[in-house]
Amino acid sequence: MVSDAPSPQEEAVGQQSRRTARALVIGEREITRHIASTLIEESGYHVIEAVDFLQATALLARHAQKLRLVFAEAASGEEAQELAHQISRDWPWIRVLVSFDPACMRDTELPVGAARLRQPWYPLDLLIEAERAMH
Repeated sequence: MVSDAPSPQEEAVGQQSRRTARALVIGEREITRHIASTLIEESGYHVIEAVDFLQATALLARHAQKLRLVFAEAASGEEAQELAHQISRDWPWIRVLVSFDPACMRDTELPVGAARLRQPWYPLDLLIEAERAMH
């Protein structure tokens, strides 16, 4: 009988991966950024925060090799779209999650593989997407 359960070695590697995985949270509103960061940390990530897309681009250049997730709460659909496409092109291993106002951005404007959370987003939805990025 073959077991689907991970071996002790695989489990140890998975736990180490969880402790070293990083996420970048981008948002202009401090309270929203803080809530998102706290939730993502609960999924096992070390979180880095950016207040805008310019700061996020600089952080991506420095930390991309360790990043597994980027969560951006976008007031401007255009900036979020550009960043999502850049990440998809330059760092395809990073999962992109964009929260947006549907009036500002259509779903089809994000690259394949990027996930969307409509505003207002629910904490459980963010946790689910963070877990998906971990695997």
